[in-house]
Amino acid sequence: MTLLCALGLALAGCYNNVRGPGPTNGITTFQLDSDDYQILGTVEAEGTIYSILGLFNYGGQGFSALREKALKMGGDDVINVQTDLEVFGVLFFVYNEFRWKATGTVIRYRSGVRAAE
Repeated sequence: MTLLCALGLALAGCYNNVRGPGPTNGITTFQLDSDDYQILGTVEAEGTIYSILGLFNYGGQGFSALREKALKMGGDDVINVQTDLEVFGVLFFVYNEFRWKATGTVIRYRSGVRAAE
């Protein structure tokens, strides 16, 4: 039994491929005012992250889903990102789903202002 527990702990988190929306507030390296950008609209993205036995974690898309939609709208960046998280689980660690939904404001920079790549 002890050997089985040790093996379980050694394998815990052995497969992780998770991308979530991340922090909602990043570091601002410069100050923008309303003359620096044009608001194009809002975008939404959602995804689900799955965890089975705490060993296999996969799913999600992360901020890249919002950014991809912003680029299709002709935008340069997404600001004011907000996320909601809904969690569903069975017996704590047997099976878990983390459903997230993110929204953000699409902007296009004016007068030569560009985000750091």
